[in-house]
Amino acid sequence: MTRVPAGGRLSFRTREDPFDPEDRGWTYPTGSLRGDAFPGFSLPAWLFYMCVSGRDWPWNDEHGRTKQGNISFPYYRARAGWLIDLVMIRPSQSDDVTLEGYVPVKPLGRTFTVWVLKAPFPLTLDRDLIAYGACSIGETEWVPFAPLINGRCSQEMLRLMNMFPHKPAFIIYRGVLHLWINVEHWGDLEPKVSYFQPQPYIELELFRAYRVYYEQLRRELPAPFMGPVGWPDQCDPRFPLPGDPRGAHYGMWIYSGGLTYGENATETYGIR
Repeated sequence: MTRVPAGGRLSFRTREDPFDPEDRGWTYPTGSLRGDAFPGFSLPAWLFYMCVSGRDWPWNDEHGRTKQGNISFPYYRARAGWLIDLVMIRPSQSDDVTLEGYVPVKPLGRTFTVWVLKAPFPLTLDRDLIAYGACSIGETEWVPFAPLINGRCSQEMLRLMNMFPHKPAFIIYRGVLHLWINVEHWGDLEPKVSYFQPQPYIELELFRAYRVYYEQLRRELPAPFMGPVGWPDQCDPRFPLPGDPRGAHYGMWIYSGGLTYGENATETYGIR
């Protein structure tokens, strides 16, 4: 349990943070804290910025050519082969070229804070397939059922996306499913139960959505991966069950993020 600044007039005081990601089992692999990009956790810049912006056309240069290069994930965390990382863009960055890639189709400003989750196994054996879809790119205005903003997906996938509080979007690249949530503006509305990111309710939402999306997409896509897959307990809507000591690190009594916790969770979100 990490000690963090307590704030206030006595700035030297500290308090314990029970929701520290390390207490939730996340570790920093070798190279992560140094800012070394992880080659297995990268997406093409044109694809990532297109999806996060909500556009359906790629990021091109002044000659109309698609921008090359990958998005770097330098501060990733790992747990049992799963990877989660944060991608941020701020106007103060000197890399103006990178900023040009983020042009949201909604008035969200010129900054974003995106959490991305990736499994240690693929979704499909078709490594040439590129697919994506989003019904929310970070706007905080709640609607009962958000239509698709960009990409393509089935009506069932759109229904599943709308079942989650932040409506996580998805990208499939080189056979692997990536889920992402832009929390840039949500952070101003939702409680910060942990000094560290991601907040526990964001983590749980990504894991729960990941399994739901995965199970649905493998029914729809060609050449689905038939090998063994392992789902962590965080994918189960009943997690954490009463008596599970891990429940103390997810703060379910403080904020549920619109999710149902524990044994009273009757909605399985399509998990079979």
